[in-house]
Amino acid sequence: IFPIGLPYSSCQSCLKSCKQSKVQHKMGASASREKFRESVNALIEVDVSPDDAEFWDELWKIPSSSDEVFELITPEAARQLRDERFDNLATLFTQATAQLCQIVETPYNIYFDQALNCVRVLTRILPFLLERGDLSADEDELIEQLCWGTGSAAVEDEEEDDDADGNTSDGDSSIEREAKKKKKKKKSKKKKEREEEEQEPLALLVVHAAMHMMFLPQFTCDFYEEEVTDDKPSRKSKVKGDEEDPEDKDMRAEAGLGNTRICPNGVSLLPRPTSIVWAAGCGVTPDTAGYEGSTRKYDKNRIEVLRLLLSTCCDPLFSAADEYNPLSSRWLAIAVAADSPNASCLFYSLINTVMSYDPSGMSIPYSATLGPDNHIKLVELSLQVLICLLDCGLPGNPEAVVNDDNQAVVEFNEASRGGFNVFRTLLARIHTRRELTFIYKGFARLLKNVYESKGGYLPTNSKPIECYQELMVLLWKLLEENPLFMTHILTQMDVNEIVVPICFLMFQSRRDPSKIGLVHICTFILLKLSGERSFGVNLNKPFTIRLPCDIPLFTGSHADLVAITLHKLIVNGAYKLVPLYSCFITVICNLSPYWRSMSLVAAVKLVNLFELFSSPKFLYSSEHAHKHLALLLEVFNNVVQYQYTGNQHLVYALIRRKDSFGRLAALTLQKAIAQCEKAYGSEIKFAKNGGSLTHDPDTVTKSSTKKSKGKKKKKKTESMDSDDDSDSDNDSDKNGEESSEEEEEEETYQHNNDASYFIPTEKWMAELKATLPMETVTRLLQHLIPVVDELCSQKNGVVDEVEILEVLKDVTMVGLLPVPHAIVIRKYQPNQYTSLWFTAYMWGVIFLRSQAPPMFDGESIQLFQVSNTGDR
Repeated sequence: IFPIGLPYSSCQSCLKSCKQSKVQHKMGASASREKFRESVNALIEVDVSPDDAEFWDELWKIPSSSDEVFELITPEAARQLRDERFDNLATLFTQATAQLCQIVETPYNIYFDQALNCVRVLTRILPFLLERGDLSADEDELIEQLCWGTGSAAVEDEEEDDDADGNTSDGDSSIEREAKKKKKKKKSKKKKEREEEEQEPLALLVVHAAMHMMFLPQFTCDFYEEEVTDDKPSRKSKVKGDEEDPEDKDMRAEAGLGNTRICPNGVSLLPRPTSIVWAAGCGVTPDTAGYEGSTRKYDKNRIEVLRLLLSTCCDPLFSAADEYNPLSSRWLAIAVAADSPNASCLFYSLINTVMSYDPSGMSIPYSATLGPDNHIKLVELSLQVLICLLDCGLPGNPEAVVNDDNQAVVEFNEASRGGFNVFRTLLARIHTRRELTFIYKGFARLLKNVYESKGGYLPTNSKPIECYQELMVLLWKLLEENPLFMTHILTQMDVNEIVVPICFLMFQSRRDPSKIGLVHICTFILLKLSGERSFGVNLNKPFTIRLPCDIPLFTGSHADLVAITLHKLIVNGAYKLVPLYSCFITVICNLSPYWRSMSLVAAVKLVNLFELFSSPKFLYSSEHAHKHLALLLEVFNNVVQYQYTGNQHLVYALIRRKDSFGRLAALTLQKAIAQCEKAYGSEIKFAKNGGSLTHDPDTVTKSSTKKSKGKKKKKKTESMDSDDDSDSDNDSDKNGEESSEEEEEEETYQHNNDASYFIPTEKWMAELKATLPMETVTRLLQHLIPVVDELCSQKNGVVDEVEILEVLKDVTMVGLLPVPHAIVIRKYQPNQYTSLWFTAYMWGVIFLRSQAPPMFDGESIQLFQVSNTGDR
């Protein structure tokens, strides 16, 4: 079908010309690729003079894509250039930085392609320079001088030469002396200007150039007003915070932040001009920005510049973990300093770009199967750069400080102190309900995608996002840095919107060795949230979502979801999750006083956990293994003491497993030693030097198998009417098998550590009896077991479970239980080791997610260990 009005011959000629242009384009791309390859080889093989203008001009003007630059400058080539042709590398670095500075001063469109070439080359070579930076054990003085030298030595040498030239002899005439004075004065002026220019090191220039290029007109943003007079501010200059909402003020007061302080002079924290911020949201709204709130036509260029900024801040990768200091990176210190160009605009651009992204797109069917989207890459890179900039320096001060015009500022003395981070300050200063709601809704929308994009057999309109680990890091930063964020999401929002995806991620990642870090950070987030009463209360909301995973079906609340998920991680998780067991149970313990109605599935699984932890194989695995039992008993006590009404399922589960509690209450030292010997088999021998244990792994396996078979033969005497209850009991039987298997796995984990094993002693027995709060459960069982037995005798042993639950519901325990104990909430306490873990985890995620193109090479990374699965 040809266009109307055109003859056949004309259409044929058009098609022919199009084919020719495509062939020429391919040939041109191939030729430019070959030219770039030749230039790279020349830099590696021969010394190229900095004055060879023809070579350098041609290098920067060769059209090349990011993939081509990363492919042609291999890690081996970059290191060879650094180690054998350092002068060439220095010239490459210097000229690329100089061209970026020039494009910032004169942003003309004709130079943008050349600027992109410089950006790509710098992005490629900077990580290899920082491999030998000041944070690395292999620090190179040449690289130190290149990045941080100011050229002062050369200036001093020139001054000495000028002084020598300026000395006059007695024979000189007055005219000659006057001419020499003028010449000397002129030279000194030029040297002073050159000295001022050379005082800024290349490291500072490249970071500042990248910050400027984030908002270069027609390159990464639209044209904007350079200056706005104070007399007549334009609509674009209006920013948030002009008038404070009374409710926002009350919210700050409740958080203990006090009143707003007035500081006449300070460093402004407002994004100026607002029109250059990439997306509306925090700090900028569409009506104040003067545009629709977002634009995607500059996404490609923004991606390139963000990669450059990320490469300038990657030196923590090359610091040993035990020596890393969050204040030690000079590159990051430049990027987060108070005088960093466009810092406020960059902060709001990054966080708004991430939080305003909607992976569901325009609800177009099968849109998730379409080609790659540059905006997704921009969102991911924005998130990585943001969490990187938030991971250095000192925490921000959340106290509100404004100037006389009611604009947010930072006092000069605070901004000038070492370790100040303007990005952490901006994050801590987010204090309006509108902004906090915007951020939380962004988290909820993005995290919901992790299970919504996997539902069903056919492709959905929701594009799956891969940056959920970075989102977890940012969520943690907000919970730690901003005191209003947690209060807002627990009191004003539905926190269950993020609890569900967190549980889903933990459930799906429990057996994946590469996702152990994700389980850790999800656990820390739940532990942080569970320390607040409002969180436990909110989890009572009914859970009605069907997740695309094999989590047991249940009818209950979000608290049940949390408990069932954590139970699964204990009985069917990877060995590396063992250190988190106490955190898992602590989360459940913090929730238990507010758990109004526990489902049967959750009740059965918690009692199964008690049986697991009280089994000889686990109880005698270490001296402090009984602490898990103490936490579980506290869970039961909290529910019985504070939420007895509505928790008949847990009470009934406790009655059915009464023997486990009886054995623990009647435990003596002699019984403990006998159980230990029986649990570990006849091959266990006590060492003469004080009680290390030896074992035969086959014996452990046989013992666990016997116990598993014994549990399979156990029969239930009660019948169940409802489908949900039937499913729960079936799951309970399966759980018994899982528990016995986990005992075997747990023992295997313990045995592989080649450590000495615990032998029960009198001191341990005394500590056990003092630690385990058995009184409440014991009294409960003493009163209710006869009630259930009497009911069974009346029905000749055939009793429906529903009838038992109804009887338990009508029984009152007032006056029969001990005086209710005080509710104990255990909160997360940060320390230097967890902070280091978060840094290593964050950079590990960034490293793994920056492989297309591969920004970092794992060979020289010291912060964490990089293992190549292809070598296994």
